[in-house]
Amino acid sequence: MKPYIICHMVSSLDGKIDGSALSTVMADGEYEATGAKLKGDAWICGRTTMQQHFAEEQPFRSASKKAAGPCPVFVARRTKSYAISVDTLGKLRWKSGDLDGDHLICVVSEQAPEDYLDMLPERGISYVVSGKSAVDLRKAMAQLGKHFGIRTLLLEGGGHINGAFLQAGLVDEVSLLLVPGIDGRHEIPALFRRCQPS
Repeated sequence: MKPYIICHMVSSLDGKIDGSALSTVMADGEYEATGAKLKGDAWICGRTTMQQHFAEEQPFRSASKKAAGPCPVFVARRTKSYAISVDTLGKLRWKSGDLDGDHLICVVSEQAPEDYLDMLPERGISYVVSGKSAVDLRKAMAQLGKHFGIRTLLLEGGGHINGAFLQAGLVDEVSLLLVPGIDGRHEIPALFRRCQPS
């Protein structure tokens, strides 16, 4: 059974989600305090957000360049809280399976390199392989519920990942903090972006 998914975000009045700009007009800790009230046992972001805030600077470079193909779910450990990264091609490098006190689960497609999946268990990181060329979000969410017992998942990504979840019919609820400001910049990501079919 898939988790109940709440897209939890903060945006300007014109729908922009640049965290550094928003922090100037939002009370410190307000986003996190609101998120805690949602009682999620996991949170999830896409590759871009994870790269900006949590992963190592340099991307993973495969020595073999051999795609992993279909693989069973790897559970490094079960815990009360999880951080989940959607990284289709397995590019993010991680120091460990702990992300701000939450156990890290990487969700990748079958195109992720075989040696990338070999590296994850060595660092105590769980993984889910779902989808041939792109991550099959529906199947991945079902696997997270089945193998990790995740019941409430907070979707806290950028416009692409949020849009992909919405397009797949996976968003059950939206928790949106609107801050009193307008960004106005066209190049800044919006809350949801339409995904092109792969």
